[in-house]
Amino acid sequence: MSARRILALARKSLNPRNPYLIFALLAPFIYAAIFQFIFNLGKDEPRLALYEEGTPQVAAILEENAGVRLTLAESDAELRRLVEEKKVDVGVIIDRDDLLRLEAGEEVSLEVFVNGESLAKNRSIVLAAVVDALRGLSPGVPSISLETVRLGEERPLSVMEMFLPFIIIIVIVAGAYFLPASFLVTEKERKTLESLLATPVTLAEILIAFGLTGMVISLGMGIVLLLLTVGIPNPSLILSVFFLGSVLAVEWGLLMGLASRDQTSMVAYMKSINIFIIGPVLFVIFPSWPQWIARLFPTYYIANPIFRAAIYGESWREIGWQVLALLGFTILFLVPLAVFVARFGKAGRKGLLSLAG
Repeated sequence: MSARRILALARKSLNPRNPYLIFALLAPFIYAAIFQFIFNLGKDEPRLALYEEGTPQVAAILEENAGVRLTLAESDAELRRLVEEKKVDVGVIIDRDDLLRLEAGEEVSLEVFVNGESLAKNRSIVLAAVVDALRGLSPGVPSISLETVRLGEERPLSVMEMFLPFIIIIVIVAGAYFLPASFLVTEKERKTLESLLATPVTLAEILIAFGLTGMVISLGMGIVLLLLTVGIPNPSLILSVFFLGSVLAVEWGLLMGLASRDQTSMVAYMKSINIFIIGPVLFVIFPSWPQWIARLFPTYYIANPIFRAAIYGESWREIGWQVLALLGFTILFLVPLAVFVARFGKAGRKGLLSLAG
């Protein structure tokens, strides 16, 4: 297997006139525009309430931070009330002992009160600003641990947030599913696949090149979409799900490309299974529906973890099992892909590629 041939095939597949490629590249920007300009998601400014005993040293630093709207509370009770009444995203209490430990360069542990309806992106911005301000008062770089206390119920989803699971799936499907399938079918229709296989290029190199191209575009566009909309508050979790989801979609795309004889049959196949790809997302939007049904389908384990991490700030502890389930589906679909690859390779050796599918 040659990395040079794989990269050459990947570059060759990027035909700017391919409508699937155009859709995969434009979709994140179109949907980001919907989020930002129609639903005005970007106007939600991060808000912090701070109660600080003694001279307000931390508040003085935070007041200079233009990225956070600061409210000074007069007491512990007032701070909790501000958080519970959803007037701020995060509340932090700093007493004299905390300040003394900071000045001595010692570890500090703080309770952080978060509004259950706040965006994970806003919480991340606020907490980063607080940690930065605390370290500004210390001669060293003290360890600062934050224990989160959630106040209030989770918010009901707004219309704009309901769309997020759909957009995640569309970005992954457009890049990692449609593109590898269209690359393979295009080569079949042009009857160039036989010519390629008559050279030192192997079927495995062709599939890896097409799959790698789709996965890179899917990952890139997914990251762009999140950065332009809700941010990436838990990068390790969200990027892991995007990576596994893209790998799984590539497997589906290669299966589709191997099984389809031409564009017409590929589109017909896609129409017949799209309900199983998009359907589980409806259960994320309507949580009162029986969730066990959605959990039978792989795309639930792509849309739901990213949605819960990006909107509600959930972590590996709450939704890590869903990432493991997604990994299981990724391994499971390698089996039918291996069967199709073996069948396709056998047809190629007999010179019947035009009939394969």
